[in-house]
Amino acid sequence: MRPSVLPTLFLSLLLPVNAHAACSKADGAGFVLQGDEVTSREHGLTWKRCAIGMRWDAAAQTCSGEARGLGLNEAIDYARKEGGGWRVPTGPELETLILNTCEGPKIDPVAFPNIAATDFGDGALFWTSTEAMPDMFYFFDFTNGFFDMHSQGFHLSVLLVKDRSR
Repeated sequence: MRPSVLPTLFLSLLLPVNAHAACSKADGAGFVLQGDEVTSREHGLTWKRCAIGMRWDAAAQTCSGEARGLGLNEAIDYARKEGGGWRVPTGPELETLILNTCEGPKIDPVAFPNIAATDFGDGALFWTSTEAMPDMFYFFDFTNGFFDMHSQGFHLSVLLVKDRSR
């Protein structure tokens, strides 16, 4: 006879929320901050700190301007023109930025400031280059940490990534 997981699941729901998982501290410590770029200490990926369309404001230490919503193919073309190895991240790469924060965005706001400016009314949605099913690609919502999929013509925000420079 197989033991049921339902009693365990039910009991876990009775625990206080903070007993389920500790909140992650969003303080930039997981990244090496380098002007408009950050490098993940754990994964070695280098990220643009601002979504495409926004610019790094060194004096204010934030991203300013307006994020551009791009279709996935437009985002891939933009990254290619940017050069230097920049590209649209894969799903597993973008997922490394998701934080289990108790409040606020589910991304480190020190490393990636002003992420709320990328919210076009549906959340802070960012493309990945990972195909979920034919003609549908994953995206992540840094407002709540969820992921979903959409057709590549839909306009979403983009953070560019590249492998660590050697």
